[in-house]
Amino acid sequence: MKKTILTILLCGVLVLGITGCGKTKNEFDIGEKSDIVEVNPNNDISMSIKEGTLTDTGATIILTNNSDKDFQYENPYEIEIKKDGEWHKINVKLNFNLPAFDLKAGEAKEIKLDWKEDYGKLASGTYRIIKSVSYEKEEENFETFNLAVEFNIDSD
Repeated sequence: MKKTILTILLCGVLVLGITGCGKTKNEFDIGEKSDIVEVNPNNDISMSIKEGTLTDTGATIILTNNSDKDFQYENPYEIEIKKDGEWHKINVKLNFNLPAFDLKAGEAKEIKLDWKEDYGKLASGTYRIIKSVSYEKEEENFETFNLAVEFNIDSD
């Protein structure tokens, strides 16, 4: 009887030990070098981080349309990390709803990002948020490009 109880307890400790050895939400796999080379190709639209909103788990970004064109954007965004002077993807599985939103000429919109669920709590480092926007260049012909904003996390 004592051997059975001891065996069950030992198995429980092993299971907890094995499952507890995985990556925490504060760690992530740094992937391959980013294939996103051109960001912010013109001054028609800009992206910035609202002052006072940046934390290691989220931020509020501001998309500002400085043009007379209407733009569209969706919920998806990516965060990349700078390592050895080059941008790298972060290997995480991202889930987003895909409604499209309009950003009218001269308009600015604030978008609250909470990346804790997907990226976890970001460690110290240099990062950038990548967001795609598009506009109708000609009838039924859309041009899409990437915006980026860099930021630093300084954890103690």
